[in-house]
Amino acid sequence: MMKKNSTKGYVILGILFTLVSIIAFAVPTLKTATFWIAYVFTAAAFAAQIIIWRTALGKEALKSKFLGFPVVHIGIVYAIIQTVAFAVFLFAPTLPVWSAIVVCSIIAGVSAVCMISADAGRNEIERVEAEVQEKVFFIRELQADIELIATTETDADTKAELIRLAEKIRFSDPMSNEQLMDLENKISTKVLKLKTATNKVEIITELTLLLDERNKKCKILK
Repeated sequence: MMKKNSTKGYVILGILFTLVSIIAFAVPTLKTATFWIAYVFTAAAFAAQIIIWRTALGKEALKSKFLGFPVVHIGIVYAIIQTVAFAVFLFAPTLPVWSAIVVCSIIAGVSAVCMISADAGRNEIERVEAEVQEKVFFIRELQADIELIATTETDADTKAELIRLAEKIRFSDPMSNEQLMDLENKISTKVLKLKTATNKVEIITELTLLLDERNKKCKILK
């Protein structure tokens, strides 16, 4: 579906540039150096859309595509502004050559800076989200382990304690921290023992205390 939409987008892009070219050459104005410079910049702006779209939307992840849309929007605005500038030089072909070079270069330069900034912002968002996912993995894995132990537990009282422990973990602070590594290693070790222990209630009590300590330290570290 995405590939079909991209193809349609390129077709629309081609049609629009064709219309711009037809109008440009049909209008009975002098085709001076100013005209040709503006025309070349406009052609480059339309051609750049293909590169911009492929770069911004080329990644497989849907979220990455969504974060790439601001870059695409800037690219489209760039093409529109450049087309407007071309129209000005089309109807005022006697303007000096340097004016076309300066104006079109500024449009292209500012657009490039904006797109680079937007792409850098997208990369930073993805980096932060990946870091967050890594930091919340400990609690998610811990909850899953306790829930699995609870499903196989045959003693009703112990099973109830395990369910309460899983709930406590679920409502614990999900964000980890390097300074919590030793404490979290202790918790992981206790969970490993819990899987094969005969007296699980004792270990559950120890885990509850360790979780309370972790949650308190999480608040301090924020």
